[in-house]
Amino acid sequence: MEEPGTEEPQEPTPSVPAPRVDPASYPPSPHWSADAKLLVVGMLFILSLLGLYLVRNVLAIAALASLIAFLVAPLIRIAHRRFHVPKGLALLLAYSVVFVGTLAFGFLLARSIVASIVELDPIGQVEDARDWLIKEAGEDGTIIVLGLTIDVRGVIADLGTAGDADGEVILDAEALLEYLGRGLSGVRTVLGLFTAIVTSAIVTILVAMYLNADSGRMHSAVIRQLPPGYERDGLMMMRAQKRVWRGYLYGQLVNSLITGTLVFIVLSLVGLPGAFLMGSIMVVLNMIPTFGPILAAIPGVLAALISGSTQFPDLERYWFALVVAGIYLVVVQAQANIIAPRVMGTAVRLRPSVVLLGLLVGFHVGGFLGSLLAVPIIASIRDVCVYLWDKLIDRDPYPLEESTAPQPIGDDV
Repeated sequence: MEEPGTEEPQEPTPSVPAPRVDPASYPPSPHWSADAKLLVVGMLFILSLLGLYLVRNVLAIAALASLIAFLVAPLIRIAHRRFHVPKGLALLLAYSVVFVGTLAFGFLLARSIVASIVELDPIGQVEDARDWLIKEAGEDGTIIVLGLTIDVRGVIADLGTAGDADGEVILDAEALLEYLGRGLSGVRTVLGLFTAIVTSAIVTILVAMYLNADSGRMHSAVIRQLPPGYERDGLMMMRAQKRVWRGYLYGQLVNSLITGTLVFIVLSLVGLPGAFLMGSIMVVLNMIPTFGPILAAIPGVLAALISGSTQFPDLERYWFALVVAGIYLVVVQAQANIIAPRVMGTAVRLRPSVVLLGLLVGFHVGGFLGSLLAVPIIASIRDVCVYLWDKLIDRDPYPLEESTAPQPIGDDV
């Protein structure tokens, strides 16, 4: 019998490797119940709303980048498919053309706008307005407009200049320092604003380029994620959405260019100073349906009322302002009833009341960009709602498109 503590050491047992687990040996996971699917959908919806709230400050950049990518896509498609240019090179060429064209157009536009402002002579307009108010105001400094008595003494004082008896402006050292401080503060503000605009523009262009580069893969990925049997519906829905956005955006752009050009030509013929500036304002604001042309007409009528006509100097300013207002009315009606239907066709097919409500909501949510995109967004939502309703009542959403071959799931830049 061995004494305690004298046992011989045992040989270590060799380790046996754990068996490798093959995922294919397990059955597929069970399907979720209807309640589980509903719960997941609700959670995803809530998380989506939370995500939109968290990224709300960059939504404008994302929307603008998507808009640029959508507008540049035809150039890339033509270079890539028709002239067989590699897609990467076609992307760079398209954005280079857009960049150079934008710079050239912006330079010419800036020069023309500056020339129009010089032609309007804002300083002289202020002096003329002050002289007119002094002439029209009574001894008590009031004028009567549409039966209302308005005290204009404060306005006359604001339009005047402070100086000595000879009209020379007096500035002491303290006032000079104050003006210099305001000027430096304004320069810093302008530089900060310019830096922010340039940075946002660069980020927007980069995002747009990535969207164009990945458009084909994103298109294919969307189709692959559709449930079996819904590929045709997905392709037809994409085709409908493209028809809405292309028809509206390109149509509205052409419509605005034509309308602004007409405004510039007619106002130049009647002798309104700054006619090019008024035409440029019409091009920009006419992109907003209904309200845009009305807002664009206001500065033109005011310029006519203040400056008068260079072509008809004997015409009273009141009458000239009415003539300019009539010109805007005729041009706007022409673009609404003749130009717009021909260049836009039936891209959106929305009732005027729906458009008005959409514009109000879009402006409240996203300002000018929201107003610009409100109409195609509403049209897109309408198409989705019509599709869902057709499926709810067991009706084919695209009965007239059954014989139409769907678009290929290829590179769709």
